[in-house]
Amino acid sequence: MTAPPSPAEFAPPPDDPRPVLRGRVKDALRALPGYFRSATNIEGIQATDLFSLNTMLGTTLEVQVVNTLNEMRDVWDPGDEWQIYRFDRQAQRFPDVLLRKQTDDGATVALGIELKGWYVLSLEATPSFRYSITPDGCSLWDLLVVVPWHLSNVLSGTPQVGLPGVWPARYAAVYRNWW
Repeated sequence: MTAPPSPAEFAPPPDDPRPVLRGRVKDALRALPGYFRSATNIEGIQATDLFSLNTMLGTTLEVQVVNTLNEMRDVWDPGDEWQIYRFDRQAQRFPDVLLRKQTDDGATVALGIELKGWYVLSLEATPSFRYSITPDGCSLWDLLVVVPWHLSNVLSGTPQVGLPGVWPARYAAVYRNWW
């Protein structure tokens, strides 16, 4: 058996400004539990069916992450180096969220975020997060963000999120293939 891939193998070039940006975006993502709000109230679902809410909550997560990151610009862009960039959601595409600037000639993407919700009482023995992108489909700058969630009253109530796991998306795809 070969050794697992190392995250260091997927480090972006240090002379590019995006490693610092990506580090600051990761810091902002760690604040997500303090900003997450959902008006959705879940009741009357059997415990064994709660995991199926991942799909519905996925959209809520994407919207909340985009809103939170755009509100936290001073965290990920304290020097206003990325002033004309903003986070945008793109539904049903990889990655779910893009940091990009829009120009007359199109868009320039600085980094992407693929978001996955994970129900903390999930029945999966090994969580796959339905992450099926090929490593070549990821840029060096893309992140995989897994957001654990639960309901406020365990089996009912409003969705609550925990501290997200954040990994380079290409590394996660290579590691998944290795596994």
